Amino acid sequence: MKTIYIVSLLSLAPSVVIGACSSDNVLRALQANSAKASPFCSTYTLPPPNQPLPTYVSQYPASRVSSGCSCLITPGPSTLTPSTTSTRATSTTTSSYVCQRTSSLIQNGGFETVVNGGAPPWEFALPVGTGSGQNAAASLVVGGSAACCTGNYVSLRIPNSAGGGYGETSITQSIPALCPGVSYTLTYNEQITVNQGGTNLGCLVEIGLDDRNLVFERLTFDVSPRTIMQTFTYSGTEKLQGLTFRFSCGAPYGLMLIDNVSLVEKLGPRIKE
Repeated sequence: MKTIYIVSLLSLAPSVVIGACSSDNVLRALQANSAKASPFCSTYTLPPPNQPLPTYVSQYPASRVSSGCSCLITPGPSTLTPSTTSTRATSTTTSSYVCQRTSSLIQNGGFETVVNGGAPPWEFALPVGTGSGQNAAASLVVGGSAACCTGNYVSLRIPNSAGGGYGETSITQSIPALCPGVSYTLTYNEQITVNQGGTNLGCLVEIGLDDRNLVFERLTFDVSPRTIMQTFTYSGTEKLQGLTFRFSCGAPYGLMLIDNVSLVEKLGPRIKE
């Protein structure tokens, strides 16, 4: 199997606000019920174990409630953490960013944890489309085997359609707040089949974090198994709260397999004097 690495670097001017949370409906609901939400959030963890959600946020996915809780109970944003060291001979003052995570921000990136046929906290979207493309499906393959993927992985499938048709489906996961001025690398395995592609028949792969597109590919041909790596720097002004893999096709058939998803902070010196 040949592995192809695709790397791109997107960067914007860094902001100095660290750990800022964007206000959405979940966070606003928690803030409006802060007297009850604070004790709940202080002990809340994503399932398993499966904790019941309060009525004022029960309509939202558990992953978004967990993210909102982390914002509610986290102290207000700060910019730099000062550290001062003094001796009789010299005096040195340095400041470093607060966020320095060593693990992936993506949970269940290998889709190995299965609950009720799904892979929480991943959310599988309902398909949209025309013709038989309306039968597009995002599904979890358990114990499968493909050139790109082993064990469990996700299948995004647009079914055959003699009349062409169109279908779209996706998977999404909420992520913790990113740190402004810090670079992150998204990595995943993929394999794509496009049957009878042509001038106006093909598939579209869109992968991004809300306001930031990381991958945008229009394909009229098959893509052999490969590992994709995309690196970007968070500016602090964009809404980047959820990672989405979206697959759509106007071809008679399209299939995208996904496995081993990770989003990691690029560690290294980030000292500001």
